[in-house]
Amino acid sequence: MYKVDISPAANAVLEEYTFRCARDNGEECALRLLDAYDEKISYLESTPLIGCARLKYIPSKYRVLNFWSHLWFVFQIKEYENCVKIDYIIDDRQNYGTFLK
Repeated sequence: MYKVDISPAANAVLEEYTFRCARDNGEECALRLLDAYDEKISYLESTPLIGCARLKYIPSKYRVLNFWSHLWFVFQIKEYENCVKIDYIIDDRQNYGTFLK
């Protein structure tokens, strides 16, 4: 089993989208978002190589995994620590290229 660490920046994005989801679509939608997040975290704990190794503009040291419509984890696998580090959560509808350079 791998430990999954999420950066403060990624956590802030999750909180923002959860708030927006609740405000715009209701609490049930926000809960579904959090359930999808928890499900993918669970996958990363047991199978860290899921997701894809390439997404346009993402540096090669990262892997990506879609967990909600348009939202992606950007993470690194630290084998020596038995850890998955989620550095960013990105929205594929936005210009995230310069953000990750």
